[in-house]
Amino acid sequence: MDYSHGIKEHATRNVEDISALCARVKQSGFELDSFLKDVADLVSRQFGIANVSVAVWDRAHDSYKYRVVIGFEKEAAEAYKSITYTKTQLMDEKTYPSHEISKCTRLYLSEEHPYTEGEESSFARPGLLGMKRRSVTDSLEGDYLCFFISGADDEILGWIEASGTRLRKLPDTATIKWIELLACIVGVVIRLRG
Repeated sequence: MDYSHGIKEHATRNVEDISALCARVKQSGFELDSFLKDVADLVSRQFGIANVSVAVWDRAHDSYKYRVVIGFEKEAAEAYKSITYTKTQLMDEKTYPSHEISKCTRLYLSEEHPYTEGEESSFARPGLLGMKRRSVTDSLEGDYLCFFISGADDEILGWIEASGTRLRKLPDTATIKWIELLACIVGVVIRLRG
């Protein structure tokens, strides 16, 4: 009874949701875009992330394209989905300055302008870009984390991008590790079913 119906702490709910997500991969009629949307929904719901997007390498267009965008108004979501990146652009620290959190996670801070001219319209609230950070843990418009989805030999297959939190604070260590686990799972799924 305790196992099935007991009070569930946050970690237990996370494990259950991730297990259910993994079970979907084995089902017939599996669709990658639907799976990626479920991953983004889980990240938003379980970890209090306001805006989540997932980009994947598109062989046909030889670029990374956003396949899922949630938490944005329609115009911002459309602007987001129109952005593509080459492999060279993805790791261009001059254009997209970042800070390494771990081997697969990078933090992009708003005050370092980690976007190109014209990409401002892809933010949830572009009018708030350029605000001052009062605390090192504050989450500002324009801050985002990329959780890279890796394939064989650490090839970047895509990423989960998270920005904004309901508490307006940067995600804590536990949240980052949970989303890194999801990015790892997505990498395996893309390799097997993508």
